[in-house]
Amino acid sequence: QNRPGTDGAIALGMLNVIINEGIYDKEFVDKWCYGFDELKERIQEYPPEKVEEITWVPAELLRKAGRLYAQNKPSAIQWGEPVDAMPAGSVVAQAINHLWAITGNIDNPGGNVIAKNSHGVTTYPFSSAELTKLYGEELVKKLNEKRIGANDYPMIKNFRGWVQPDVLIEQLETEKPYKVHGAWIQTSNIIGGQAADPRRHYEAMKKLDFVVVVDLFQNPTSMALADIFLPAVTFCEKESFRSWWQPLCVTQPAIDPVGECKSDWEINLEMAKRLATNPIPYDTVKDLINDRLKDGNTDFDTLAAKGGWEFPPEGDPTRPYYRYEKGLLRADKQPGFDTPTGKIELYSKRYEEWDLDPLPYYEEPAESYVSTPDVAKDYPLILTTGRRSPVFFHSEHRMIPWLRELDPDPTCEINDKTAAELCISNGEWVYIESRRGKIKMRAKITATAHPKVVTAPHGWWLPETDGKAPNLFSTWDHNINNLTSMGNQGKSGFGGTDYRSSLCRVTKIKD
Repeated sequence: QNRPGTDGAIALGMLNVIINEGIYDKEFVDKWCYGFDELKERIQEYPPEKVEEITWVPAELLRKAGRLYAQNKPSAIQWGEPVDAMPAGSVVAQAINHLWAITGNIDNPGGNVIAKNSHGVTTYPFSSAELTKLYGEELVKKLNEKRIGANDYPMIKNFRGWVQPDVLIEQLETEKPYKVHGAWIQTSNIIGGQAADPRRHYEAMKKLDFVVVVDLFQNPTSMALADIFLPAVTFCEKESFRSWWQPLCVTQPAIDPVGECKSDWEINLEMAKRLATNPIPYDTVKDLINDRLKDGNTDFDTLAAKGGWEFPPEGDPTRPYYRYEKGLLRADKQPGFDTPTGKIELYSKRYEEWDLDPLPYYEEPAESYVSTPDVAKDYPLILTTGRRSPVFFHSEHRMIPWLRELDPDPTCEINDKTAAELCISNGEWVYIESRRGKIKMRAKITATAHPKVVTAPHGWWLPETDGKAPNLFSTWDHNINNLTSMGNQGKSGFGGTDYRSSLCRVTKIKD
């Protein structure tokens, strides 16, 4: 098992093996990649023996992994939320992308495809390009003038249409360069699930003048902050659609909404009508959905009649494979990739433009045996959070009785030998403690856990306990994010924090 938080070093070590042993796809690299020589020079800093010291992965095993991946074409490397949530998540992703690229496993069957919104339909305009397409350059320019974090991080300003979340909390605290007056919180249990250092979020957001929470159930965030709570419907009760990745699909209600609940679409459309300076051209949610679906030459009823979903037709730019050969990835319809050079940029010209390192590198976690050895003396275990449960999704579903029967308590996993040294038995309640506080979980003793690693789920709160402040459904006692910190985002402004790699200690609760 690798040391949590070191995935980027593993990718760089595999790049070292594949390039230095000459087992990369030379034809693909020569034709479709830019900056190979620069990448080759950079990865000399990461020989397998050095990577072993960083990651705990034996050098010979790393070599075998690199050879297996490169010589078994097609091959795919999939990552999930743990990579995104690393402080230097964008750099880790860059290194993994380069493994795809130098082996030619890009947009090929069995490799890694380039994900695009199905049929060219935008559900939520995440990217700056999508925002510009939908609302025009002038609006995006005005947003960027006040968008929190945009002037601190060029990648935030030019790549995604949202604020930098840690900078937002800092601005709530300082009220500089301007005071934020309100928040609209939708599908997000900040205090009970998503946020790092939720206590700091709580104190900062209490300074807001007005907070609206839209959710299915009351939760720690709604109880802590909401001036108004708007009940939302489940997916079984609403008309909706989905276009990110594939297929393009619509959601058809199976039952009528419960009570006064409305869909998120209905709530937001009604707010848009009341706030807009120009008339909103949609009478119903279906009108709005159809306006989005027109980019895919379809509408809600047509998709519903087909069973609710449809893959893009042959030749559509959003349908794999080998689109770079067919001129389907670029606005000018020329073969290649949608980059300044028209190639996969192993040396990123955009990163260079944004004053970021154009090449991937490894960044040690801010809190670790290496970075903070004095802290490690008092907190000798590595805490990796976010272990998934098959019956919960983030902080959802804790109030559903039969799911709680299957997964009744917050439970951390500890190696059997480590537990024996700490006099902890299976099923006993323990404190997990960091420099930032402590929470309670049951111990699950297992031989499969690394002796130096404690694994814990996130998003735990107890809806059967008092929801009023200060208890807030016991979120301060059981939410593992109380042990995490803020301000660890990467140089790009993207990435997460020490969700996967902070230091902790575990002690048995004796009373």
